Amino acid sequence: MSIECREQIRDLMKLTSDLPPLQRLVVILYAAMDQDDTGTVHETGANLAAEAGMTPQLFSRVRRELVAAGWLEEGPGRIGNVRFYRLTEKADAEGGASVVALRSA
Repeated sequence: MSIECREQIRDLMKLTSDLPPLQRLVVILYAAMDQDDTGTVHETGANLAAEAGMTPQLFSRVRRELVAAGWLEEGPGRIGNVRFYRLTEKADAEGGASVVALRSA
């Protein structure tokens, strides 16, 4: 496995070092997922939970904690009751460009 953006991953690991392990995992997962122009990840919580190896209930709880702590926010648009989320500027080590660049589409 080859990771092209090692430096960005290391920066994100340093930035999230004070978070509990499950919260760090979810932040890094959101940074690694395909995102739209606003940085929103258009995946359901169930799909993201499966990707992270968590139950949907646990993933939802961790995501709520990250929203409350200011790491995630609800993105624009929904499909029915399904909400989509994106990382906030808090997840950006440099305070400028989003970590959206961590993964190319």
